[in-house]
Amino acid sequence: MKISRAFTLIELLVVIAIIAILAAILFPVFAQAKVAAKKTNSLSNIKQITLACIMYEGDFDDNFPSADEFNDGSGNIFWFPGDGLPLGWIDPNATQNWAAETLPYVKSRPLYVNPAAANITNNIFGVVPAPPGANTSYDWNGAADRKNATSVSNPSKLMLFQATDGTSRDAYIQPTVFGGMHADGSLSFGHSHNPDGVPVCNGIDINWMGGSFKDGDVYGMSDGHAKYYKRDAVTWQMMGISSPWVWHFDGTNWTQVNSTTTLTARTPNSRNNWESWGQCELSSIP
Repeated sequence: MKISRAFTLIELLVVIAIIAILAAILFPVFAQAKVAAKKTNSLSNIKQITLACIMYEGDFDDNFPSADEFNDGSGNIFWFPGDGLPLGWIDPNATQNWAAETLPYVKSRPLYVNPAAANITNNIFGVVPAPPGANTSYDWNGAADRKNATSVSNPSKLMLFQATDGTSRDAYIQPTVFGGMHADGSLSFGHSHNPDGVPVCNGIDINWMGGSFKDGDVYGMSDGHAKYYKRDAVTWQMMGISSPWVWHFDGTNWTQVNSTTTLTARTPNSRNNWESWGQCELSSIP
């Protein structure tokens, strides 16, 4: 007669312990693989958008896309096209923007979304149903707005697009040209498209951009290549800054820092460096 034998309690506990150990080992691996897949997806997205920008240039006499046709009386750039509109940046009432201008070449609205970016939820710049609307988690470098691509002195070093932490209905523009610098060092603000003096940009180092993959993100460059960079490898020169220094406000004091300075580390207490100003003449980028 054959007698069946059941697991003892100790044997069962050993099996459970082995499963728990395997899970503790494998779950982080699975999580890392998921993040890596999202990074690859986002890199592909920004590569497609960058190539679409280059195709746009080919059709418009080598000119970069225009970020807006907004006129508030002073010529200030409208850096959040789509804000407050039911269809976002694709809305008929949205100001001219880089996303709408490259869409005929990208041909797919989902490619404008970073899979690692969380959906922003509010009634002004939060996500909209897509379709019929359109959202994006990528940002356009306003220093290149309307400029001629052939004037860029160092195309492989100029960032055109960067990813952001959140998906929004707005087609963001950062940095932005917000005035000009005169020979005596004085500034005049406004008139973003035709600044009085050498163009000056602000909003160079924004802490909710360029960090959707922990300490780095994907970037699309002016020569068409796309690459992942850690924030501490992205200099202000790569953001379009041509002057050897930048005026930087740390929350208390204004200081002059070298334009080879890299983006600040993201910490729970890090601040947005909106108050970062530097000349952004694309023909003079080192």
